[in-house]
Amino acid sequence: MHKRVRRHICVSVLVSCCLLVFGSDAWAGGRKSPKPGRKAKASSSGKAQSAQSARKSSPSARRSAQSARPPQAAAAASPNAVRANSAGELVFGQAIRYHNLSLVPVGTRAQGPFQRYLLLEEGLASGELRVRELRGNNSRAQVSQVEVRNQGADPVYLLGGEMILGGKQDRIIQADTVIENDKRWHQVAVFCVEQNRWAGQKTRFRSGSAIAHVALRRAAMSGSQSKVWAEVARKNLRHGTQSSTQTYRRTIQNKRLRKKIAPYRRRLLALLPKDMRLAGMVFAINGKIRVADLFGNPLLFDGLKEKLLSAYVLEALGNQVKRNARPLSTKAAARWLSKRRKAKHKRVKNSGRAINYDKESAEAVGRKTVDRKTGKMLRESYIAK
Repeated sequence: MHKRVRRHICVSVLVSCCLLVFGSDAWAGGRKSPKPGRKAKASSSGKAQSAQSARKSSPSARRSAQSARPPQAAAAASPNAVRANSAGELVFGQAIRYHNLSLVPVGTRAQGPFQRYLLLEEGLASGELRVRELRGNNSRAQVSQVEVRNQGADPVYLLGGEMILGGKQDRIIQADTVIENDKRWHQVAVFCVEQNRWAGQKTRFRSGSAIAHVALRRAAMSGSQSKVWAEVARKNLRHGTQSSTQTYRRTIQNKRLRKKIAPYRRRLLALLPKDMRLAGMVFAINGKIRVADLFGNPLLFDGLKEKLLSAYVLEALGNQVKRNARPLSTKAAARWLSKRRKAKHKRVKNSGRAINYDKESAEAVGRKTVDRKTGKMLRESYIAK
């Protein structure tokens, strides 16, 4: 009897030791313990259970697992890998280079829904938007003002630098403007880009389907009409597009220049990343940053990116390719834009429903536009001096 008890105790102790050393599966006989130096093969049922457990894991657990991946693997997952800036709401794509022009696409982490706006070109084409000389009367016309009426369902967004043709002389919109859809006429500040004409039977304007090139935008941001005329004259001379009225339209509508701009624009559009919610671009010539345009509303950027790219290319066409120029990097673009955004505003000016905050530093001039009704940032633009 005592021998049987001692034997039972020994067996129990042996079982306990095996459980501690090999685990219950090894003891149950389903799998043998692996020999030293060899890895055990996971069963298909084990893989299925692991996959199912991963699917059922909490979002925070999945984010933790993703953040634990090596940085190299995350970067290799996409050719358009992005990095966040210090504020966290922006992401910067890899630099795109084409001849002497460089772009760093900028995306946003902002979540919708986003306000819809009617843009100049589509509004004039549909008839929902009208632009005319003051009071629709040539005798009341002023160089620095036009009138705009929005009859559409959405507010109108006019981009500073957009060109309108007709009236008594061609103009560009002076600053970003929002026009309420109230069917009333609103005065909008403009600059003349046709110095030697002040005549015309028609008081209405049509779209120029273009945005001023960067140097002309900088002249407009200064608030000086004479600087605007001087830059128009310089650009027309540079491209051999002078005319008796010195209109800027001779440059933007020139067939030779349009043929040069088109392949640039197509190539750059094709290279823009498809895996980002794009909201802007940092633009450089021969590695030197010229301008950054950042939209708070990605719908606005999507509707205006082709016109912006055409304006960038027009700026680049006046510069030779420098083979030894240091290319623009994503890191440099993010750092440059971050510094410009921190500058304090010096002037505030309303334009329709929009408020424009002008900024200036030793390196650049800038402007931040906010929709007064929604409180949302519409665009930030920074131009190197």
